Amino acid sequence: MAHQSTMRQRLVLSLIIGLLSGLLCYTRLRKEGLVAADFTWAWRGARLLLAGQNPYHDPTLAAGQPYPSDAPLYYPLPALLFALPFSPFPPELAGALFFGLSASLLAFGLTQAGNLNLLVFFSASFWLALGWVQWSPLVMAGALLPTLLPAALAKPNLGLPLLLTYPSRKGLFASLILLLLSFAILPTWVQDWLGNLGQNRHALPLLQFPGPLLLLALLRWRDRKARLLLLLALLPQRLIFYDQLLLWLIPQTKGEHLFLSLLSWLGFFGWLHFSGPTVAFAPPWVVTFFYLPALALIFWQGRAESRAKLCPSPF
Repeated sequence: MAHQSTMRQRLVLSLIIGLLSGLLCYTRLRKEGLVAADFTWAWRGARLLLAGQNPYHDPTLAAGQPYPSDAPLYYPLPALLFALPFSPFPPELAGALFFGLSASLLAFGLTQAGNLNLLVFFSASFWLALGWVQWSPLVMAGALLPTLLPAALAKPNLGLPLLLTYPSRKGLFASLILLLLSFAILPTWVQDWLGNLGQNRHALPLLQFPGPLLLLALLRWRDRKARLLLLLALLPQRLIFYDQLLLWLIPQTKGEHLFLSLLSWLGFFGWLHFSGPTVAFAPPWVVTFFYLPALALIFWQGRAESRAKLCPSPF
């Protein structure tokens, strides 16, 4: 009975978070005229796929076009398969539904260990992800709910570290099924996708100042969180705050969550003040206020574990 009550509370809380996130996302999309923001590419690609066209050869997408038509399709085909259920809806509603569901699933996964982890929803990364309808909440949920691990295939630069650090038999099997399905639908999608990737604007955190310091994570390589951080730092990503949401898998206590979330806002407002939104990337701000604090938490947790082993509790 207690288990059923707890499950019901988790479901209700997750639905509330998802509903609020979806409403806020929809309001922003409508107000700013952003179509479905960055989800537009997956939404449009899914519709082209249903129409029997190759979404990677869309001639309406090119540099010089207004956002969000200013770049080709950078997402792999599994992302389009996730977007298929939302493709019948108008773009603003599709984006809001996608993000609301992603936030709800993330909340449900986080509440497995209590409500403490919900502090991630107060981070700058989550709010930037909401504003631009990003995949990071859904990908992060895949680390917590094995059946959602295939979401890692929708954004491999974030998903590959999860596949390597949070593997599960059920999740890997589901990922394989999704991958095989994608090849059955469009056998050439990998070649087409890689052809478009040559035009992207991603960067490796490790190679941005002061990114080389992140190699210190090698000292804690046996710690899964250290491996996650280093793998994320080694893969190209958008250094504009929202792709870094997975770093919130690292904090353990309320203080650690607040520490990382507070610094995330300091980094965001620092970038906004000193660089401004006209600068599309914020590498030093992301590395200094997101990655390095997460690295510090890993060492802090390791120090606490070592002290606990040396001085075990008598109870």
